[in-house]
Amino acid sequence: MIASGLKRLACTVFDDDTRLAPEPLIAAAAKATRFDVKPLADPGLVEALAALTSSLQEEASLSPFGRLAVRWELKRMLSTLLILADAEREDPAILTRPLAPPLFIAGLPRSGTTFLHGLLAEDPANRAPRMWEAIYPYPAHRAAGFGAGRRKVQLQLRIFTRLVPGISSLHPTHADAPQECTEFTSHVFRSPRFDAVYRAPSYHAWLDASGYDEGYRFHARFLRHLQAPGEVPRHWILKSPDHVFSADALSRVFPDAMMVFVHRDPGHVLASAARLTELLRAPFTTAIDRREIGRKVADYWQAGMRRMVALADCPSFPLRSRLVHVQYRSLVADPMGTITRIYDAFGLELLREARVAMAAKVTRVSNGGYGANHYRPEAFGIDPERERERASVYAQRFGVAT
Repeated sequence: MIASGLKRLACTVFDDDTRLAPEPLIAAAAKATRFDVKPLADPGLVEALAALTSSLQEEASLSPFGRLAVRWELKRMLSTLLILADAEREDPAILTRPLAPPLFIAGLPRSGTTFLHGLLAEDPANRAPRMWEAIYPYPAHRAAGFGAGRRKVQLQLRIFTRLVPGISSLHPTHADAPQECTEFTSHVFRSPRFDAVYRAPSYHAWLDASGYDEGYRFHARFLRHLQAPGEVPRHWILKSPDHVFSADALSRVFPDAMMVFVHRDPGHVLASAARLTELLRAPFTTAIDRREIGRKVADYWQAGMRRMVALADCPSFPLRSRLVHVQYRSLVADPMGTITRIYDAFGLELLREARVAMAAKVTRVSNGGYGANHYRPEAFGIDPERERERASVYAQRFGVAT
């Protein structure tokens, strides 16, 4: 009922694609927050936003509801940039705040990275950014909007699950769940997240060509805002499968980072990742091509598997000595044993309080919190055996069982 009502409302809103462009979006954010647009005048930011909005208008086949949702999201991100800039004016020390060393989780999608992220976040000595914080880093700020904070985000997530039946089984989440890094880099419009949710291939090509350093620099800046004065977590716990494609940029911005790659049989994960992409795009577009999604997802992550092999074997990769490999089967079969191995590899102490909290989490979310999923690989043009054959070097290098 709520979902259909939202879509009907969107269809009655006057729609003008010219509003999906940098200048009107920046003006709308400035008007909503009552701030000067100067912090948004950076040429790199405007270029990235232009690449994104152009791609969305030309390639995403946005529905009226999709255009409304995209405009709201981009305006929200621009408004957050203005709020961060205002906080930095009030307290310039934010930008030089010592940042706790980060531990990044990456690897194949649908391989247990979210499960591992949630477990590591249970350690009281660690700090993971929460979903609601990524949307409202300063909920009490005068420009944050009415009701900003955790409860509002939980309501938004509840509405989204109504819009996308089946999403909870594939990707369960809530306002307090640890947030993925792609949400933070999306604020400066340098995130692969946009192409996953809205279909923006030319934007993704632009992003690959222009590089990821600026996105990671902003990520570090955002974390400094979340890490309050006097707060000294042992490590930030961060996650996105897509880090495998931008690990060089990550290592330049976070030279003290540690990394964990999670590995799983590609014959299992690729169709599931394609199904998730379909569900994420469905509320916002008038056109879904399952086979195109399948081709894109399969080719993208075949490249990702080759990239993981290259990083693991590259003597010049700065984080190679701080890179740990985890098998999905081991993670699900023995979560606490896997956690212990990660801590031992990084020379970290796993205290009793953390063990108890993690064990309780395992009990609450067995199987990583995922429910039963129903999809056919052939609907996406994916042949699991062919994908396993294409990924044979990856499977052999990391001992991935099929």
